[in-house]
Amino acid sequence: MRLGQVIQVLSGHALNEFNHAREVEYGFETALLSDVLAHAKPHTTLIITEIVNPQVIRTAEMVDAVGVLFVKNKTPDAGTLRLANEVGIPLIVTRLGMFETCGKLYAAGVQPARSSE
Repeated sequence: MRLGQVIQVLSGHALNEFNHAREVEYGFETALLSDVLAHAKPHTTLIITEIVNPQVIRTAEMVDAVGVLFVKNKTPDAGTLRLANEVGIPLIVTRLGMFETCGKLYAAGVQPARSSE
């Protein structure tokens, strides 16, 4: 699935400029950024979160995430948005909650970034 399709499936919108054709294979929902550092798959993982501080951008940068998706219409402040632009992290927001967001992405073919084992 591509980032542009993620936006469509979730009735979301982009918060910054990015290539909507970037590929998303995995989704990683989290409230703990340390989990992302430990388990994310580089290059094709979309971080799904309510965390809107600069640490989520730094984490996405460290794991080479394809982008960050904010649920529940959560949006970062201007400084965090500026940081995302500086390091090239795509940002998307949806009004949907975490449960519905993950369900829709899974139904559309996005796989979990961490196994349940």
